[in-house]
Amino acid sequence: MHDATGRGETPAGTVLDDPQGLAEAVARIREFPGPVEITIGGDHPVGPHMGSLVRRQTALRLREAGAEPLLLRAPVAVDDDIPDEGVLAAVDDALELCRGVGAGWLVLALGGVAHRGRQRRRLYSMLAALAEAASHRQVKLMVQNSTIVEEVGMLMALLDREYDNGALDVTAPDVTSMAWDVSRSRAAGQADNAAWEYVRRAAARAPVLVRGITVEDTETLSRWLPGFEENRAAGRVLLVLTR
Repeated sequence: MHDATGRGETPAGTVLDDPQGLAEAVARIREFPGPVEITIGGDHPVGPHMGSLVRRQTALRLREAGAEPLLLRAPVAVDDDIPDEGVLAAVDDALELCRGVGAGWLVLALGGVAHRGRQRRRLYSMLAALAEAASHRQVKLMVQNSTIVEEVGMLMALLDREYDNGALDVTAPDVTSMAWDVSRSRAAGQADNAAWEYVRRAAARAPVLVRGITVEDTETLSRWLPGFEENRAAGRVLLVLTR
């Protein structure tokens, strides 16, 4: 299968983050089959309002349209300016919804590690709790950068260290991975090749998601980043295109 650029075996999929119905989502997926990231919401194709039967039916329609793999995006950032219990509850509900529609990954955004009232150690502890909850539901977390990708890399390193020390109750360290939002790292002044060095290392431990890109960006990344196409072909890099 060829992707939107006409090259490669792994197609570039799409992001569905706007309010829309299931029929509109299915049409978009048919245009860009492959990895699909859907933001959870009451006015979105996947939301907490759905009963178990509707969840199964929705999952079937999305996959028949070409959504593979299916990723959900949590409706809250891990450092949103709400109580810790609110973040944990929202992500816990999102993990349960992942199970209901058979989504293997949940994308969890960082709103900004250095602000919103949470100290870094407190943020690490929260992410560890979320990783354990995800592991128990057989769902994996992909943590997305808000600025440069090192902010996620530091989180991954700490979680790996806690796993190695036996302090993290997960089935495997790859329960957490990275979602590289290219548009955000660029906005923070980070060059693509500098960000890729971190993302490439992350892809060696678990599949990573690359988002915040257009078809033209995909061409650029494939041409200039060493190992990018090889990682795509191996399923270590999943691409979703911005609408």
